[in-house]
Amino acid sequence: MPACRLIFCEKSSHFASVVRAELASESPRVVETRSLAGCQAELAAAPQSLVAIEATPTNLPAVVAFLAQLGTQYPQAAAVALLACDDVTAHPLHQAGDLLAEAGAVAVFRSVLEAPRLAKMARNMAALTEPEELPVSEFVAQRLPWPTHATNPTAGS
Repeated sequence: MPACRLIFCEKSSHFASVVRAELASESPRVVETRSLAGCQAELAAAPQSLVAIEATPTNLPAVVAFLAQLGTQYPQAAAVALLACDDVTAHPLHQAGDLLAEAGAVAVFRSVLEAPRLAKMARNMAALTEPEELPVSEFVAQRLPWPTHATNPTAGS
């Protein structure tokens, strides 16, 4: 089973690029999608993932429906909502945070300045999920006390 991923579902890479930089090469792997259908496909491949989904005035009903059914369809997954609000009080979604939380979002992020908090959530979730299953030869090779001398019998000579 694949390990935890951080799946972004947003029209642009607004949040994803900042969080990717914050995570650097750490786990979990960041995956970007541009639609709810793409997000569901990534969740099917990695059902233990954290989904960061962008809510806009246009897609709010679909995001709420997606969040509401996420827990039953993917019980090991979690979701956070992304609201790109420059001026929080003037934004049409400034009060949508409560609705998104009630629908199932475990957190609502309103600014890329909150990227460290989202990265920390993703790291914590990755640490709590089951690791990716490895072939026995790779599992053993990773645990040898002399890893530089370990050989992989399946690799070409």
